[in-house]
Amino acid sequence: MLPEMYYVQQELLPMLRERAGDYRARAQKQLRQWRHEKGVVSVLLSLDHVPQQDLLPKYDLKEIHDDPEKMFISQLRSALCTAFAQGDAVPSVRANVGCGAFCTMLGGLEQTYFPDKMPWLLQHLTLDQLKSYTSADIVLSDQMRRGLEQMRYMKQMLEGTGIEVFPMDLQGPIDMAHLLLGNEFFYAFYDDPDAMHHVLSLCVQMDCLGMEKCLEIIAPESYVAHYNGLVLPKDHPLKISEDSSTLICQEHLEEFMRPYTTALFERFGGGYIHYCGDNAHLLKIAVELEPKLAIGLNFGNPERHDMPQVLRMLAQYGKCFYGRNQLPVDQAVQAGICPDGSNNHFIVRTCSADSQQEILETVQREMENGECNW
Repeated sequence: MLPEMYYVQQELLPMLRERAGDYRARAQKQLRQWRHEKGVVSVLLSLDHVPQQDLLPKYDLKEIHDDPEKMFISQLRSALCTAFAQGDAVPSVRANVGCGAFCTMLGGLEQTYFPDKMPWLLQHLTLDQLKSYTSADIVLSDQMRRGLEQMRYMKQMLEGTGIEVFPMDLQGPIDMAHLLLGNEFFYAFYDDPDAMHHVLSLCVQMDCLGMEKCLEIIAPESYVAHYNGLVLPKDHPLKISEDSSTLICQEHLEEFMRPYTTALFERFGGGYIHYCGDNAHLLKIAVELEPKLAIGLNFGNPERHDMPQVLRMLAQYGKCFYGRNQLPVDQAVQAGICPDGSNNHFIVRTCSADSQQEILETVQREMENGECNW
């Protein structure tokens, strides 16, 4: 056992168990905002540092993958910044196995690990190879099994703390196809669209198998945790990444992205869409996609968007935005106020211990005095 595990088990986890009720109450408030209750806005705060972190060593991104204790410590260090913050964030951890882990369930692919950056899928399959595969070829790989075991270990360690384990990194079907094919991905839309449909169908099946296994371990009662202290309703548990979707045209988004992303959402009930970059056609699809399925949106590059306009667009379809953006706190609250008095903006901030009360007071003041301005 790692030396720091004695501190974790004997001092830190008992301290966190005393706070478990607070975390569950925070989750319920977030669920109220997802239901668009009037006057509710969730502020997901994370501290820039807490003293408890100093007693836990840092492990590099390669060594954590073969040691469940090191993976746990690595994730717990980050979760502590939420656990000891004020606000409405729910601390959470995950098996940080990289965005290509789900792809390793096909064709014997393996990710490469690095000490200073996240795992990446350097191996690829050709379109001709993928055309020969069927659903019978999709199997749990060693890397996926290891991630699932790490999830089980973390859930056992955190029992009774209110700190949640959230799913491994889920890429949407388009992103999965890009990871599998490498640069051939861009030509396949034109050279063999029927084959691309087949590949995307396989990607949906891999995503479904992986998420089913994750959710079996999480066994959610009413919510599923995600990044930055967010929780999603149990019946909308997915975060789908659409980063590669920003790189394709409107025609291909409609033919290839929309139907397969919708199919994945339908399998689990829905969730929110994330993407880095900017694509006006993708934004339109993300906003308009069936509101009962796609309930939210998150940007990796919010600075490239007109956030008040995005919030208005989302409100028209009963959807929320969650995440960091360039708006000051008071403007962020005001921009999210909807005509019915609800707020569709989950506000995410990293701050010092001294500044968090000011942020919360600003949010409260703006919600009490503000009104919809669109």
